[in-house]
Amino acid sequence: MIRLPPSPDITWTPEGAPRAAAHDDVYFSKAGGLAEAEAVFLAGTGLPKAWENRDRFSLCELGFGTGLNILAAWRAWKKTRSPHAVLHISSIEACPLERDDAARALAAFPEISDLTEKLLARWPARAFGPQRLWFPEDGFALTLWTGDAEAVLSAMNGAFDAWFWDGFAPARNESMWGEGIVREIARLSAPGARLASFTVAGHVRRALEGAGFAVAKRPGFGAKRERLEAVFEDAPASSASIYPYAAHHPRRVAIVGAGIAGAACAQALARRGVETVVLDAAAALGAGASGNPVGLVMPRLDRGEGPLSELFLASYLAAVAAYEELSVFNARGVEQRAGAKDGVALEDLLNDPPLPEDWFSRTAHGALHARAGVVSPQAAVAKMLQGARLMLEAPVHAIEQAEDGAWVLRAPDDRAMLKADAIVLACGAALTAFAPARFLPIALSRGQIEWGEGASPAHAITSGSYVAPFGGGVLFGATFDKVDAAEGGEASAVSRAQNIAALAALAPDIAASLKPETLRSRASYRATTPDRAPVAGLLPDAEAWLAQYSDIAHGRAPDTQAQPPAHRGIYVIGGLGARGLTFAPLLGERIASEMFGEPQLLSTRALEAIHPARFLHRSLKRR
Repeated sequence: MIRLPPSPDITWTPEGAPRAAAHDDVYFSKAGGLAEAEAVFLAGTGLPKAWENRDRFSLCELGFGTGLNILAAWRAWKKTRSPHAVLHISSIEACPLERDDAARALAAFPEISDLTEKLLARWPARAFGPQRLWFPEDGFALTLWTGDAEAVLSAMNGAFDAWFWDGFAPARNESMWGEGIVREIARLSAPGARLASFTVAGHVRRALEGAGFAVAKRPGFGAKRERLEAVFEDAPASSASIYPYAAHHPRRVAIVGAGIAGAACAQALARRGVETVVLDAAAALGAGASGNPVGLVMPRLDRGEGPLSELFLASYLAAVAAYEELSVFNARGVEQRAGAKDGVALEDLLNDPPLPEDWFSRTAHGALHARAGVVSPQAAVAKMLQGARLMLEAPVHAIEQAEDGAWVLRAPDDRAMLKADAIVLACGAALTAFAPARFLPIALSRGQIEWGEGASPAHAITSGSYVAPFGGGVLFGATFDKVDAAEGGEASAVSRAQNIAALAALAPDIAASLKPETLRSRASYRATTPDRAPVAGLLPDAEAWLAQYSDIAHGRAPDTQAQPPAHRGIYVIGGLGARGLTFAPLLGERIASEMFGEPQLLSTRALEAIHPARFLHRSLKRR
């Protein structure tokens, strides 16, 4: 398998346009690429009129290329959007351009240089993990998917209002224009969705008509005599799922928990202009694991192609982007040293890497994650919460649904503290204290870290345990103590001895340089799940769900078309374990996207791999 997306072989025309050697075709018309994007794709989908008075509009593009079509749509959106409206564009590319090549191509369009600079500054990494770029000042989110168009579309979910079907000419790139792609476009189209393309090839028109589109030829642009417009007149294909998903469109959201998970959800909701209130029982931020002085952000790279591989890679890319944007990240790099258990796997990844060399490369002892590093959790949480109202010393004892469907949060004395349209439970170890979430198999472990004076490494080093530069010295750890064997939540001498021994095995020179009298310790709890994957999504109604899908326990497919039972308006994010800083930015965005029925930034199978209902499903299969 090839884990890294291919780069296109580019040549340049005399006019300065990029040309793909593999398809012998240009990325945009020499007659005026930007004008072509506006005439073929924007006008062809009725934009900007189609998004007038819309709070949300979703567009999908096949063929990201240089990003020129996206820039054209972005410019039109900025000029015409309603206040607080959000535009989501998802775009698919099989062979992503390098940033420098895109910059060279887009330099031909100075009239959009302001937007070009913004896009180039956030240019996505060459990787198969989906990546979402937010430009909140414009109410605009761009999600980039890399891979074969049909395969990517089959994994996507959402209901798009418009389609830009761009790509190299059908005669030179047949796989981009097949019937399978048209079926997926129809499945992912909202009623009345409009599609535009430069081609009017007969087999493309027939496939669209067969999938429920009304197709028309229109006058073309430049040397092209005709172009294509289509309107989806059928109903989207329904796909039964036992995993609850539902848009809620709340005006006010209460988040229980002010750690990194709750803060990431608050930031994601603030981008969408939602009133958000974050409640925490502690008297100050940083009472839990988010109170550690620094935390490590690095990837878990898997050799396989499973849904968790996608989650781990996408989370890492999202975390690096998020913390860089917040200016709380020190990307000094993390060296992953090969251990007895993972040496073969690491060598395989180095021989067939999932990230470019400026992200992941070989060292004498293993691999260097050059873009990884350390983040200040407290600084990150504080910045993420800036768009929310924070209520500290506000323990939530129970939640109950009011007659109008809203949710009431009650204090330990049964006093009503707050009423909200939706609730996000992001309270780590306290998740299962709430009755609707009691079925979740959350386990706790205790982690202790140490920091103080010692020889500071150039970058963090990890192999089971880790050591990182901190404050002119070092920070190292962390233990994984069972809660029933730990000495409460306080730091212990036993755990310190374990950390020092682990450091001596990992980096003996650094261990020898420690000044014991300067060492400080901190212990906190982590919440984990049996499969070590996080939990994020709409909370199922466990009792009703088990009754509705009881056939699974008898080896039968569920005989029901009813929606999966769920607690409407209650979402959960938890079980992040030792990777909370890495998981949180992506999972916060995942929760907000579901609340508002937006296209997701993970594939369906990755969403199901982290859905709370997976534990109910597994419990029935074991019966």
